[in-house]
Amino acid sequence: MKRYAMLPLFSLAMVGCGGGSSDGGETTSPSATPFAVEGTIERVTNNGVVVNGKEYPVDAVNYQGQSEPVSFLVGKENLKVRLGNDNSRRGGMHVELDPTFTGQIIFAPGTPEKPHRFLVNGVELEFDRLTSNIKDGDWVMVSALPTANAGYKVLSVIEFTNTFGELAEAEGRINELNINNGTFKIGQSLLVRFDVNKFRNLRNGMWVEVMGAFNDSEHSPELTAESITHEDYSHITHDGEIEGIVTWVAKNKKSFELNYRAQIKVNGATEFDDGNKNDLVPGAWVEVELRNNQNKLIAEEIEFEGRDDNDDWDALEFEIEGYVDDYDNIEKTFTINGKTVYTDARTEFEDGANFDNIYQEYVEVEGMWIDGKRLARSIEVEDDNDDQDD
Repeated sequence: MKRYAMLPLFSLAMVGCGGGSSDGGETTSPSATPFAVEGTIERVTNNGVVVNGKEYPVDAVNYQGQSEPVSFLVGKENLKVRLGNDNSRRGGMHVELDPTFTGQIIFAPGTPEKPHRFLVNGVELEFDRLTSNIKDGDWVMVSALPTANAGYKVLSVIEFTNTFGELAEAEGRINELNINNGTFKIGQSLLVRFDVNKFRNLRNGMWVEVMGAFNDSEHSPELTAESITHEDYSHITHDGEIEGIVTWVAKNKKSFELNYRAQIKVNGATEFDDGNKNDLVPGAWVEVELRNNQNKLIAEEIEFEGRDDNDDWDALEFEIEGYVDDYDNIEKTFTINGKTVYTDARTEFEDGANFDNIYQEYVEVEGMWIDGKRLARSIEVEDDNDDQDD
């Protein structure tokens, strides 16, 4: 089963776009290389890396402007990567290694329930395949997938010698955004401080990559941001291929959210591999071939690769309908039958509706429980008034 995730860290200069495996494997040639590819390193070959079953030749590895040989990648399987071609399928591509966290590992005392716990940048993680080479305080790259309720499922933890500075890196969903104080949280514990004059238009629900100085001197983890990048697949301007985990699905199966980052549309031409439309559920691990059509991502093919073993996905779905009341334009919340519904950067409004025109309208809301809140993913104004609540 393949794994996925993302975040720019390393840049690999590509010397070509095609070619089969050079080590005798069954890798197929990427005859029609997508403009953007995201996945994890399946293996390293003599010429480059294999991602999503295709080999991409690599000329050199660059990290923050410093070049490393391709051999640097040996032993770094399951590390997330992003390959891109911004202009044309002709010529070389660029690749970025894209771990979810980069920082010093701190081992946490194990418990019978969580015997393999550790902290990176103040975020508690768990991985049962840590190598004995990794010691307390080592710099590591952690690749992870999102889980139910915006947690992390670790795919790999890789130790490396940090000769490039003291900046740490973390990615996750923005919550508890406070514009006045210039703070927000990633996950349950990591507080990010940012310059409100430098970083504008942040919203709760955005999935972001943050690079900055980490401070945990008083056991209150903080990351002072030097850069914040919104991750929403907007870099895919034509076609692409992304691995990830389904984090929400519309009841009518016409759209789904991938990795908490963006909604992808499903239409009659969408093909399904190793499954069918009924298998498109929260927690499904998928590889999606897609295209950008007028700033809307359309799934051309969805290949099912497995299912997250977390049983919380089904329990976190909700659907509610009724008249909108107690409308709060500051917090971007409203109530239906006394139940509070939150909207965020990932909420989509159907048929011309928006937050400013739904007050006292009868709406149908689909979404997920995240951090103990009903987060709307789809809001549609209805004509009937059959007051139902699931």
